[in-house]
Amino acid sequence: MSEQISGAEMKRARHLHAALLFNLIVNHIFLFLVAVSMMKQSLIPTLLVPVISIAILGYILINARRALTREASWFVRCHWQLAAKRARTFLLLFLVVGTFSAAIYFGGHAMGLTTLTTKALTFGVGLLPFMVTLLVLVVLEFDAEHQCKIGKVPPSAAAAYPAPQE
Repeated sequence: MSEQISGAEMKRARHLHAALLFNLIVNHIFLFLVAVSMMKQSLIPTLLVPVISIAILGYILINARRALTREASWFVRCHWQLAAKRARTFLLLFLVVGTFSAAIYFGGHAMGLTTLTTKALTFGVGLLPFMVTLLVLVVLEFDAEHQCKIGKVPPSAAAAYPAPQE
């Protein structure tokens, strides 16, 4: 990039990447593990994980949409749209895999599945691909946050949201 990026712009650009990383790491790894360990006592912690996630993803998507019209810095807009694209991808994955896993976990016995089969389908087919995608998104978001720190825009984001011509 030929233009200089200020420290304030770099900090604003990292904001949604940090929110998405918080959702991916703290909510979907740490809180999920706590919720699974408490699943026999109560399903409330397990149900809090998707509620918190959808709230954070909604926050990211709303702020990224507002940035298209209200944010003056192309650098910040570009990074926020990148974070929003990954949040939409994660939300779609989360809803599809979450719906499948919940349907199998809570409805497996009604479909005639044994407890072992229900858990194998829920955690193997449902949650394993989700966790692999989660890992990939964590790596991509750490890279995007690092690029914010050095004032760089990924080529894919620059191509999708070209810099305004002055």
